[in-house]
Amino acid sequence: MPDNSKTGWQKVFQNDENGGITFGDKSKLIDAVRLGYPIRVGWGSNRVEHVADVNFLTIFEGEEVFAQIKTIVGQAPRIDGDSLKIRFRTRNHWTNIVGTNGYTTSIMTNYMQDTLVGGDTDRYRSSTWYVLYPNRALNIEAIPLWRKTSPNWEKWNKNTK
Repeated sequence: MPDNSKTGWQKVFQNDENGGITFGDKSKLIDAVRLGYPIRVGWGSNRVEHVADVNFLTIFEGEEVFAQIKTIVGQAPRIDGDSLKIRFRTRNHWTNIVGTNGYTTSIMTNYMQDTLVGGDTDRYRSSTWYVLYPNRALNIEAIPLWRKTSPNWEKWNKNTK
């Protein structure tokens, strides 16, 4: 029986920089991904907080979720005396991958020269995950799209040892 008590954007999970659970249930996030619900992810650093729609999602071994946001024009805060502004970085595009295990990485490219200009570093930070639940819950089960029991799993597992 579908649960229609949750609708709209809901905070479902939050992890610390080590991947420890600080809020919610990771399995609810994984179910939402498998059901195709829209996801947002939030994180913060250097006095700012970011929240972005997720453009691409990966569930690894049914345990961790990794989210890639859509590339944006870079931005940077600027403080002039009592004035605070967010300015575009007019030549830079930026994107980020965030994981429920605390892992994050980002890259910045100069789109005028098509070159990498920043990022490409591994970091660990907390993140918050949001799900957009439909007005009516789907009456379907959130099943894995790929199973460890498949022949491909055995091939992959042997190749990584």
